[in-house]
Amino acid sequence: MTIHVGSVAASPSLASRVQAVRSPGGIEAFLLEDHALPLVAMTFGFRGGAALDAKGKAGTARMVGGLLREGAGPYDDQALQVSLADRAIHLAFGIERDRLTGSLLTLASDLDQACHLLGTALREPHFTVPALERRRAAYAAELRRSLDRPGAVADTLFWERGFRGHAYGRPPGGVLDDLAAIGREDVSALHAALVTRTALRVAVVGAVTPEALAAALDETFAALPAGAAHALPATALEGVGESVARFVESPQSTVVFGRPALPMHDPDFPAAMVVNHCLGGSPFTARLFVELREKRGLCYAVWTSFDLSEGVASLVGSTSTPNEHVGQSVALIASEIERIAQDGLGEDEIDAARRYLIGSHAVRLDTAEAIARLLLAMQFDGRPLSWLDERGPRLAAVTRAEVARATARLFGDGRLLVASAGGSR
Repeated sequence: MTIHVGSVAASPSLASRVQAVRSPGGIEAFLLEDHALPLVAMTFGFRGGAALDAKGKAGTARMVGGLLREGAGPYDDQALQVSLADRAIHLAFGIERDRLTGSLLTLASDLDQACHLLGTALREPHFTVPALERRRAAYAAELRRSLDRPGAVADTLFWERGFRGHAYGRPPGGVLDDLAAIGREDVSALHAALVTRTALRVAVVGAVTPEALAAALDETFAALPAGAAHALPATALEGVGESVARFVESPQSTVVFGRPALPMHDPDFPAAMVVNHCLGGSPFTARLFVELREKRGLCYAVWTSFDLSEGVASLVGSTSTPNEHVGQSVALIASEIERIAQDGLGEDEIDAARRYLIGSHAVRLDTAEAIARLLLAMQFDGRPLSWLDERGPRLAAVTRAEVARATARLFGDGRLLVASAGGSR
């Protein structure tokens, strides 16, 4: 669903166009009303996600999300799919470390029926044993394939070491050895704990008035149990200064590296965004791309970004390189971080990063779904609506002194946790 970017992303005040709607049943949502197209995009999420998987049963939350479309209430799995398809209603669920997410895209004229089907799926899922076994087989096949992919193995290895003993150390997609232990009662119990009004956040963009949305919110969510708040414990990436590796037969290795970062609400976070862009956030001009790809041809791509799961902030990066160049690539990454920490960033680099971060953000808000995802993320992160208007000016105002301070805080002693997977016999 395309939305008029000129009227939204470049608006003098996007925040003024977003309303906080509260239904008679007490369900709250952010709404950006836009009637350019007769469509409604709804995104929603439940705080907790894969972090609520029981020990030894990683993948239960993913199973919940996967089974929500496979029969509910009076609809068996086929009837539910047909009911959605007959009206071209798109409904999808996904799992993250700290939340279960969902998206609904429908014609505005079908919003009532779409919300009825979604509400039924959330409240009355069947979780039949045959459907569970189909999902188990599909996930097991996927996880077995991932054992031969250096990227998947290195990523798993990185999070396992970085968050040893914490829920974030478990892959949100599950663990092959745990799948067999997940039973229907586990799925039902986690669904009951996770899919609740207390854990819920909702964002909507499209051709719907606040009054119509309020009724739709109650149709969809008001009958969910109240539930309890899930407070995920604060944590930080550990293992910096360590290197962990796992053999995977492959001509190339994948390297995942990182260290603790600044949280989003930290006053220096805008400056940290500039630092990350210059290090590895730009696809073609970042320092790491120039050093590894342009100058030496060691990789096709290299990137860094912030992982801002609830209760933690990490700077994480990755690249893939021929096995024989892993050591050289890691050394170059570490030396470039050290060079930035010691010498700082130039004014031209900082200015280019500011302009890119402001412009690219507006460009990404090119669909109703993209805007809805942003509004949902803001609710989970605790960002006020005013952030929509403040982000650009705050980035534009980032000074070289702020960048220097953020660099020192972000890179510290420069040590990294490095995980790699690959090799050949």
